[in-house]
Amino acid sequence: MILGSTKRIDLSTSAFERIVTDGSLYVDKTHMIEHFLRDSSAVHLVTRHRRLGKTLNMDTLRCFLTDSADYRHLFKGLYIESSPVWEKANSAPVFYFDFKGLNPQRYKEEIYDTICDYIDMYCENAVLSRATMRYLNENQVDNPNGLLYLTESVYKATGKRSYILIDEYDKLLMDNHKSDKYEEIRDFETLFFSTGVKGNHYLEKALITGVMRISKESLFSGLNNIVDFDMFDDELYTNDYGFTEQEVAELCDMAELDAPTRATLKAWYNGIMINGTPIYNTYSTVSFLNSGKFRCHWTRSGVMDTIADLLNEERMETITRLLAGEEVEMPVERRFSVIGLLKNPQNSDFYSLLVQAGYLAVQKNLESSETAYDFMLLSVPNKELTIAWQQFILKHAFAEPTAVLNIFRNYKNPKKFAEDLEKILDDRMSVYDFEKPRDREKQKILERSYQQFMLILLCAYGDSEKHPISNRESGDGRYDVLVERREAYYIFELKSCEKAEQLETAAQKALEQINLKRYGADLDSEKLLIKIGMAFCGKQCRVVCE
Repeated sequence: MILGSTKRIDLSTSAFERIVTDGSLYVDKTHMIEHFLRDSSAVHLVTRHRRLGKTLNMDTLRCFLTDSADYRHLFKGLYIESSPVWEKANSAPVFYFDFKGLNPQRYKEEIYDTICDYIDMYCENAVLSRATMRYLNENQVDNPNGLLYLTESVYKATGKRSYILIDEYDKLLMDNHKSDKYEEIRDFETLFFSTGVKGNHYLEKALITGVMRISKESLFSGLNNIVDFDMFDDELYTNDYGFTEQEVAELCDMAELDAPTRATLKAWYNGIMINGTPIYNTYSTVSFLNSGKFRCHWTRSGVMDTIADLLNEERMETITRLLAGEEVEMPVERRFSVIGLLKNPQNSDFYSLLVQAGYLAVQKNLESSETAYDFMLLSVPNKELTIAWQQFILKHAFAEPTAVLNIFRNYKNPKKFAEDLEKILDDRMSVYDFEKPRDREKQKILERSYQQFMLILLCAYGDSEKHPISNRESGDGRYDVLVERREAYYIFELKSCEKAEQLETAAQKALEQINLKRYGADLDSEKLLIKIGMAFCGKQCRVVCE
């Protein structure tokens, strides 16, 4: 069921009441309410990527359950109206906490104020326990028992057990994982969750959402009643966050989109994998329907800074392969420690960060190892994330990307093209601390490093007909790198040499190898082929082309 129209889209709000009342577009996700209420687990932890509608779902659930106002008319015609759980609508106290908006300097006060406001709302004339009275009268902002006092007081005042909804529990932790506030925040949240939802007889159910499954911090160690629903193997909420293929097909019908546009929409925003099921990015999809333009809506987040801190040559090489369209098998830890990422960053934690934050997708969960992590087949989900990666690489690998973006402007002038490319490389070779080769084996290793450097640069450029390709058979050998653009093919052959005075000769030798080995013989002969020989010595380079 879809309410409203694709011609009326409100991107500014995640408030269910406002969207429905204003007649704005709403894709029915009320199955999620049934899934939450009918599951026997008392506490649900749902983790999903950004921009998949977590906050809107949370507010929809709040509107459905709360007895503080009657919102049942908003659900007319939606799935939940005919569900067996409809009798629970407008039936109970619901307490919503938005952790993503908390100030790291005042988060305790903000949580305390919210709890006090809820107690005032429900318990104006009720008799409160002594502990609760002290909590209120002594401004005990450091006391983590607030949820327990709240639910106990409301139960005694109304006879009803409460629902607790906590949105983006991990945002405060992730935003402050490098600061001296981190341990304080972690310790407070640990006690806050433990006293509030573990063994709380005044609690009906709780829903906690976030992006990352942070488990090695002992954050939920005291909660034996919590069940995880993550993107790796969640079978309950698989279709409840993000848009399904069927939902997008209905939206496309409403918007009267033709087949090529639908295919482009899928290439841009589909490919987020939840338990092996492809899902569309909610915000990006409706943004396209609103503007009619395909854009990258994956705005910068603090996670990118963490990724930059954890990059090394091996991981950058893997990312380059992924951006070239490959699927790569890597170890992935399903749960990890934020602090561990900084103190002892293992590959399994690094790729878990990329997967859980949405920068990579799990195409297949391979056979589990005997370790704490699994091996998974990873990919870049779609074009939107490819662009996000390219922007990231341009920022972190190239201090001034403007010249990189103009790398092919002089393709018709081989001498000028070589000069441009040489200058770009000369300015940016500090990305890696290349050593000079001392023997043939070292020379091969270095040539591989230079090849990866070129692949990173060309992947970041992001304006080719196809992804850059490396080490493919062609003619009588294998070229180092091939780029296909609208105006021409470009074949790169790279050499490493020991002395700077050998650069010119080595570059010429690389160019001669392209001709001698007939690289590009299998390409379209009607299209221009640019042959590029490159030689490197430490951080110096020479380029010749024809």
